[in-house]
Amino acid sequence: MVQVKIRDIAVSHGNLVVDNEPYLEHFRKRGKDVEHFLRDVIGREKRFLFEDESGNTLTLSLEAVKDLLDRTGLKGSDMDMIILSSQLPEYTAPPTSIKIHSAIGGKNECICYDINSNCCGMALAYEQAAKYMTLTPHVTRALLIGCDYINMTIDEEEENLYGHYGDAACAVILEKTEEDAGIVDSVCTVKSEGVDVALFPGCGFSNILRVENKKDMLIKFVPPTEDVPASAGETIGRLLEANGLTKDDVKMFCFSQYALINIRKIRENFGIDEAHSLYIGDEYGYTGTSSPFITLYESVKRGLVKRGDYIVIWTIGCGSQNIGLLCKY
Repeated sequence: MVQVKIRDIAVSHGNLVVDNEPYLEHFRKRGKDVEHFLRDVIGREKRFLFEDESGNTLTLSLEAVKDLLDRTGLKGSDMDMIILSSQLPEYTAPPTSIKIHSAIGGKNECICYDINSNCCGMALAYEQAAKYMTLTPHVTRALLIGCDYINMTIDEEEENLYGHYGDAACAVILEKTEEDAGIVDSVCTVKSEGVDVALFPGCGFSNILRVENKKDMLIKFVPPTEDVPASAGETIGRLLEANGLTKDDVKMFCFSQYALINIRKIRENFGIDEAHSLYIGDEYGYTGTSSPFITLYESVKRGLVKRGDYIVIWTIGCGSQNIGLLCKY
């Protein structure tokens, strides 16, 4: 076991709560009925959004981080690493993680970097940071944040995307421990046949200042053909079998919240009930990299997960890359 546990977790989100009706009406005016797709396939009922254009990945991340520090009594100077997982950080120079470091009074001897592995980035960052911490004596505590601002990349005419996403951030403190807690095992799989399913920016960064039409910058989307539940099943099956566990040993499966239909199929394939695979995409919308960690946050908050429980974090990102983590909380 990699004995780096999630010490605590906090979530922030936009203050505007929006139900499905504005999106349904938007597409009705275009002669399209998306209610079944939005509600039953993707599984949306409402989502948290920014109230105005002042919100971004940096402001939302800082809200989560400050709540986390207040709750734990820790300071920015207690962090040996600060990692931001984001598809669209507010700044690439300097890394937005260094902006966070500055805002919270981080110490000089600190490692800061941003990671982009799309929707699986935060899970991948947890695995990589935990292994690094295990091998590095002076790095005992890390601040990991996940925040995507996907809504700003969406074409409002694309019914496969518009209305699906929420604005939220999740921050966790990772800490070395002598307890029976941390990452038990991990599996990461890449299936690059889907490499062109969702391209952002649609025009490529080399052309971003040349395009005349803003829409050319937005996500260029082709509906994926990958059997996502099957990919999840392969990864989770390998994790459980390799560690002599069954699905009944796992207290909570924290899945990507991208599509309810995928979660339902994974539940069916594994015989997992809803109580052990919380779905929060109908409340938050889909939040990208942070979604399985917000699921964990809500699971702990609702008393569904306690210390010592096995959890599985599984998510998938564009490309595609999927990762499964078997952990003891």
